[in-house]
Amino acid sequence: MDAERKLKLALDTTQNFGSIALADEKRVIYSAYFDIKITHSETLMPAIDYAFQFCNVERKELKEIYVCIGPGSFTGLRIGLATVKGIAFALGLPLYAFSSLELSALPASRLGKNILSAIDAKMKEVYFSYYDQAIKEIIPPAIMKPEELCQLHLDDFILCGSATEMLSPLLQKAGYNFHNLNPIMKIPSAAGLFFLPEMLPEKYVPQDIENLEPMYLREAQAQVKKKKEN
Repeated sequence: MDAERKLKLALDTTQNFGSIALADEKRVIYSAYFDIKITHSETLMPAIDYAFQFCNVERKELKEIYVCIGPGSFTGLRIGLATVKGIAFALGLPLYAFSSLELSALPASRLGKNILSAIDAKMKEVYFSYYDQAIKEIIPPAIMKPEELCQLHLDDFILCGSATEMLSPLLQKAGYNFHNLNPIMKIPSAAGLFFLPEMLPEKYVPQDIENLEPMYLREAQAQVKKKKEN
């Protein structure tokens, strides 16, 4: 019976930690985080191998792969995406991609309010996107300094993501009407990628594995600035 299961693998390496999950047709059967004290390159493949061993399943049982393409850690994105692309290509499997901001927004979805999903981008900046309660984009993914973000016209929203602690006092000082997501729900899990197709069916499309690239917002903005200067 187990050999007939249609397994799905999900991976998120966009944060300062990694997350991996396995699911069958009925439920999530495995979900875990990587140790952040060592690099993704040293922990990723052992984490994937352990997940299959723990669940007593084999890679040949995989039918779909899901991945976060960013924004987030440059190194984590590169290693994570290269890994799942390699597995998908070797096994001839479809690869589905969602953003880390969509994944961070998932716990706040369907609560009747808009969602400000924000991730710490380091260098005193944040990656963010603004969604409605169904995770439909109102403001597309961008990168800003927290002070600049606090000048946007937003109202009555739920704040979530790893930049919550950084942004919350600034938003309060600026007079915004918002709600913090429960702290226990602000750390995204790769398992959430299995539920995003229901919220975002238009994005549930197999990616071109060879040409799929990470979402590097900071790099993209640098390129735009260079073009303007030229």
